[in-house]
Amino acid sequence: MNKEEILKRAQVENEDEREIQVKDKSITFSYVVLVIMATVFTCIRAEQGLPMMDLCATVCGSVCAGMVYRFMKTKGKAYLLIAAITFIVMIFAIVRFAMGH
Repeated sequence: MNKEEILKRAQVENEDEREIQVKDKSITFSYVVLVIMATVFTCIRAEQGLPMMDLCATVCGSVCAGMVYRFMKTKGKAYLLIAAITFIVMIFAIVRFAMGH
């Protein structure tokens, strides 16, 4: 393998790593926007006396799934803690939604 082939492989690997980082950051950004928008809509629906637990359950379910995946891949305990909290809130929201709140 010559010098040019090694350089070309290194560039391809760097592009792959950059793509992974961009994808990870975009997912994190999506979570933040999802939570902010759901919070706004939940507040509006609460002010109007409309049920809002469906939005809470949806957001918590989405975040929980992402955190479980991250925990499985990295074994980071913070991800497991966030997954557990959002799972509990999701179950609470589903029960409240089923009760008509």
